[in-house]
Amino acid sequence: MIAPNDSSEAEFKRVLEVSQLDLDYQSLQEMFKNLTELASSITGAELSLVNILDSYWQWSIAASGMDTVVMRRENSVCQYTIGEKESLEVENFRDDDKFNVPLDEKYGYYFGVPLRTSEGNAIGALCIIDEVGYTLNKNQQQALKLIGAEIVEKLEGIKKMAEINRRFHDMHAAQRELGYDLRGPVSGVLGLSKLAEDEDDVSVLKQYLHLSGQSSTELLDIISDILEKNNNEFLEYAKASITITELKNKLLALYNGLAKSKNISLNIELLPGNHNLRFSRQKITQISGNLVSNAITYAKEASEIKVFIGLKNSGASDMAKLSVTVDDKTTFLKEEAIEDIMNSALKAKEGLVGEHTYGLGLKLVRHLVLEMGGQIDINSEEKTGTKFNVSIPRYI
Repeated sequence: MIAPNDSSEAEFKRVLEVSQLDLDYQSLQEMFKNLTELASSITGAELSLVNILDSYWQWSIAASGMDTVVMRRENSVCQYTIGEKESLEVENFRDDDKFNVPLDEKYGYYFGVPLRTSEGNAIGALCIIDEVGYTLNKNQQQALKLIGAEIVEKLEGIKKMAEINRRFHDMHAAQRELGYDLRGPVSGVLGLSKLAEDEDDVSVLKQYLHLSGQSSTELLDIISDILEKNNNEFLEYAKASITITELKNKLLALYNGLAKSKNISLNIELLPGNHNLRFSRQKITQISGNLVSNAITYAKEASEIKVFIGLKNSGASDMAKLSVTVDDKTTFLKEEAIEDIMNSALKAKEGLVGEHTYGLGLKLVRHLVLEMGGQIDINSEEKTGTKFNVSIPRYI
């Protein structure tokens, strides 16, 4: 069983797979709406939810009978469900102090099934909630397990489509790079052939150069087609990309409400530069989101978190890097804690003022940043707080 706030290798693999799904938590309600309604219809329960759990938060990506919500992971019942093999039933979660579910007092019954992927990781749970005294028979429980399996299949389908998009983009990018690499030399050959045609030289050489020029022109046309064709298809990849402005808006939409719940001011500032330059969305929202989420989790109430988003090497768009800095002046990481985050060990250790551990969120950030060929720096002083800075290469 994976216990809440576990910092084991198994939990790291679980949260890593959650990040690899690269889900947009705010846009999945329609995709899973029918399944949550089916769960409520089969069981007769008032509420049904599809919840995804990361290191710190539980995200409801779809719900029936209520709006989707986000809550602290330690307040949820699903944090225990993901550690179960098949299901978890709680007759009245109001009777147990370890549960602190922020719902109407009339609700107390819970039944959940873990959403376990083909890799064996429970990334979340499908659950139904109703009034105290409610119960499910075995057929209803089995039906929920089947619905849960369908949800996992859809989530893994999203991941596969994202991987196909990424491979298509990599192929297209390589194709474009080849075109740019060849255009210069071929243009040079074409220029030389034109100069040779103006010379009163040996007719055979002139004819050869003329043919060479024709071939170069044809090759240059082909290269131009490579660079220009499939623009519509390439623009489809924009759906899986994000601009700096869009990233700011996404972070505010996801985390501003969580910050306000602790009376924290979340300020995101865009540094000067091209705010419309596109970056691959894969992992970037996970990296920046985990940094902001970590800051909100450990920052003191009524404090301020500043986020700076901008470009490095912005003079050359193909060399541009996305820079994300999160500055939290109320937390402090000891030197040994920083060293632990920056090495390959997975287990979280004590090191953050006011908390027992800093969790696996920061380990995950480092893992994802390095996986994208980026860099991460951590500066922490007891008087000035902690500043995280990541730099991520541009792949669009």
